[in-house]
Order: sequence, then C-alpha cells, then structure tokens
Amino acid sequence: IPFGPNQIVALNERLGAMDRCQGGLFTSKIDHDPTNTQFNVPTGLTKVAILDYDFIGCINFEAEINYPEDEGIVQIETFGMHLNVDGTILYGMKVEAIMERKADDVSLDMLSRLLVDVQSDSSKIVSDLLSVYQRSLLSMIFCGDEFNRCKYNMVICEAIDPKLNAEEYMDRGDNENELKQVIGDVLNAHNIGADDVLILGRDGLLFAGPNSRRHEELLLFHLSLLVREMFVRVFFVRTFVLDDQLKKIRMMIMDHEKDPNNIPRVRSELNGASRDIILLQEVLSYLLESLQIMEVPDRPEDEAGGTLYKVLNMANVKHEVSVRVEDLAKLVHGAQNELSNLSSMTDVINTKQLEDVFKSVEANTKYLVDASATNERASASLEVMQIILAGMFAFDIIDHMGGGPMGLSTPEWLEKGINEAIVARFPFVWWLINLAWAVIFIFLMLRVMRHLADYSTGFLTLRVKVNAKINLEKMDLYLSDKQIDITDSMEEHAIAIKKVAWQERDKALWAGGAAPKIELTYDVHYGFLLTVMFQLDKKRSELDEDGLMRIFTATLAEHGVLEDYEPPRSKYAKKAAAAAKRQESDK
Repeated sequence: IPFGPNQIVALNERLGAMDRCQGGLFTSKIDHDPTNTQFNVPTGLTKVAILDYDFIGCINFEAEINYPEDEGIVQIETFGMHLNVDGTILYGMKVEAIMERKADDVSLDMLSRLLVDVQSDSSKIVSDLLSVYQRSLLSMIFCGDEFNRCKYNMVICEAIDPKLNAEEYMDRGDNENELKQVIGDVLNAHNIGADDVLILGRDGLLFAGPNSRRHEELLLFHLSLLVREMFVRVFFVRTFVLDDQLKKIRMMIMDHEKDPNNIPRVRSELNGASRDIILLQEVLSYLLESLQIMEVPDRPEDEAGGTLYKVLNMANVKHEVSVRVEDLAKLVHGAQNELSNLSSMTDVINTKQLEDVFKSVEANTKYLVDASATNERASASLEVMQIILAGMFAFDIIDHMGGGPMGLSTPEWLEKGINEAIVARFPFVWWLINLAWAVIFIFLMLRVMRHLADYSTGFLTLRVKVNAKINLEKMDLYLSDKQIDITDSMEEHAIAIKKVAWQERDKALWAGGAAPKIELTYDVHYGFLLTVMFQLDKKRSELDEDGLMRIFTATLAEHGVLEDYEPPRSKYAKKAAAAAKRQESDK
C-alpha cells in the first residue's frame, strides 16, 4: 500500500500512538455532523492497541476484529499488524484452533478457508485506518475491487504431516493440490537442512520444520519483495485497462460526427484518464522509493540459513522487480503521451466547432445588418407614404365638408361663403388654403406618431448573475401564484436549466410605480438561481437597479426561496447614495 513519512505520521496521530491513552475503536465512516451528540456507525468496528511505533518509520499494533458473523459462529480473531513507511503491510496471526481442530492438527482445507476470511477482514481493517488519499489510490489500481485484492500468504509451522522430501510434494497429485489451496500454484520445493522444508507458490509459501522461526528475517524480506512483485502484476494489468480506455476515447474522437454526444463523453473520459495517469505516476514513485530503501540482508553463516538464502535468491528478485518497475514507468509515460495526443485532437474538434459557431454568428450578423438596412430604407419609404396618405386624408376631409363625393347638392353656406367669396373672386387662394390645411394636418400627425414612438422607449433592462442556492419546492410554490408568460427548459447530461418569465401585477410592492417584467433562470437539478432579468418602464417608476434587486430578493426570502443571500450593491446605487449625501450637505 502506498505509504510515506507523512502518511505514517498522520496514522500515528490518528491512532493516538503518542497519547497517554493509546488506541481505540476506529471506522472509515466520516462524521458529517461533528457538533451532534450522536454518531451512528454500522456494526463492525476495529479495536486497536498500540504495541510499538516509530514517528516517521513504522507502527506496530494489535487489531481485534469485531465484525458480525453468522448466527451460531463464534470467532475470536486478533491481528498483529506492522505498517512500514516503505509500504510493506504485514498481518501476523497465530492459529490456536479452527473449529474442532487444535493448532497441532490443522488441515490445509480448513487453513485455506481461514486465510480467505483473514484476507477479507484485513482489507476492512486497513480501510478503516488508511487516509482518503490512500483509499483512492487503491481503488484506482484495483478498479474499485480493492477489498478483494490478493495478498501473499506466508505459513510458518513446526511440522507438516506427512513429512516428505521436498520433491515429493510436487507430485502433481493429492499433495500438490492440497498445497494449492493455501499458496497457489506450486513453483518449487526445497529441503532446508535435515528437518525443514520450504515450498514456494505463486501466492504464498509454506515453511515447515522445528527451525522455521530462526529464519524469520530472511523470510520477511523475501515476503516484502514478493508482495511488491504481486503489486507490479496488478499495476501492469491496470496499464492495459488504461490503454483500452484511451483506445475507446480515440474511437469516439474519430466518430464524433456520428453521435453528437461523443464530444461530452470524450471530455469526461479524458478527465478520468488524466486523473488515473496522475495517480499511477504517484503510485509508481512510491514503488520506486520503497525499492530504493530496501537493503538485501547479509548471508547467514549457518548451513541451513545459507541454503535458504541461496534458494530465495533475494538480490536477483529485487533486481527483477526494479527492472519491471522501470518498464512500468515507460508504459505510464507512453500513456501520458497518448493522452496529450488525444487532448490535442479534442482541441482541434473544439476549435472546428467554435469556428462553425463563429461562421454561423457572422452569417446571422450579416443577415441582421442587411435586414436592418432594409428596414431603414422601408421606414423612410413608410414615412413618405404616411405623409402622402395624411395629405390625401386632409383633402378628403375638405371634400366631405361640402358633401361632394356623396352626390349631394352644395350647401348654401359653402356656395356663398367659399365658392362665391373666395374661389370665384381670388384664383388659387382656395388651393393655397387646402395646401396649408394639409401641411398643418401632416405636422400634427407626425407629432402624434413621434409621441407614440417616444412612449415605447425609456425602459430599464437589468440582468443580474445571482448563482445562489434556492429551495426548489418553495420556488415552485412561489411561481404557482404568478401568471407565467413564457417557460423554457433545457436538459442535458447532469444539467437541467429552466427559464420562466412573467409580468408583475402588484404596483404597491414595487414602490407604487410601474411593475417590472421578470425573467428567472434557475438550475432544477442542483437548486441554484442563476440569473434574473428585469424590464421596467423607467418613466413610470422611481426604482433604480439596486432597488429592483433588493425588493426581489426580499420577496424570495420572505417566501423561503432564498437563504443567506445578500444582493450586491450596484455602482448605480452607490452613485445615488453619494448624490443624496451631497444634497443633504448642501442643505
């Protein structure tokens, strides 16, 4: 397990190794409410008793297993554990009895079942003691199956029955099959002296004989090398998983046009691969450092010790593990280069998509400019048509005064007052009067049209980015009282944005002036108010930007929608406050 001096120091502090009252009950569950008087944890805690420790080097303690067992099973199980700064984790246990069998009569079948249970319980114990960072490293290396990770079994016993020569245990029959249950595939067996035998397997070793305890130092060093070799195997398999993930990303990049969801998936997969490569590099650095600080012990002087030293061949094993670790560094470096290449390919796709957006914006802008120029020309023509129609309407009014278009006879007052008095006596005067009337009518009509145009201006539009946490249930209740004009929703992966707009009706709430039109944009998935937009007729209201936002946030807070949010004072409000202060000083 990746360890370092700081992790050992933190572990010593967590276990209270330097306190007067050492140890205690431990769990990996996080207390999210530390101020509460109660803390509920699942059944199954680890009781730790500190035996010995080095502040930055190691810690030795005894862990008592309190995990629940099936009904009718009584299990007394205590581990002796050694956690070293180089990452070596040792679990020590003396088997006194298994079911009805005592220590001098334990079958390999029962021992294999015990070892399976020990491996499971030891993973749970370590999980309770490791930091979050270390658990994330293990979860990444073992692809989320770290509780079932394989461990190296070293079985030391005083005797084995039947006692045979080492070669006879590799009979490819009953003896070898029995041993496979405990140490995996049997690799080789050796006689160590006259009374001891060493059987090496893929996942463990068995050392039987009356002198087995005398060689613990060599066996433990060999054990620390082999657990690193097992970790290297898992690491190598993990690089294949990473390579397959990178190939999958490349295929999605190449086929990004077939599925519009590929680009978001590529981004997500690249983030995951980048995180895995970073963690792999960190684990590799821990592995290299642990190999560098390991020193092969000297060859024992006695004959049995010399034979064991030669059989284990620890210097060669360490060299092989170091070479394999260096090879892993090359694989991780190659994966990092592939990740950089895929990131560059993704950037190219993103740039192309951005260029398409820019081209679309440019085309839309050109279309809007052309439409604006067309509208400007049309507005000029429309104004000319308005003037012509107004003149014709003015002339029609004068014509209808005499009833001429309706086929009626000319009234006497019109005949004597206009025809005889003006038209007959003064040529072109009546035409000039008609023309003057038309000009006056056109002028009045243009003034009315400009007044209507001015009435549609003078509106205040305010957009505010809020990004405040809201209560979605209270928000829905608040909006249920509004007459919603527009509702717009957008949903993507892990995103649900909703936009609503309505016209406020309560003028008293908005300082007695015109009520604004409000548009809200909020996140339905995570419960955040994103933006607010106000449209207010400034000619009929005295509210400024700051007043709008404060009334609105106060209303939301009153309905329980917003909590702990203080609207920012805008620069307009600051200017208004400064102006008011100057007026008071002048008075």
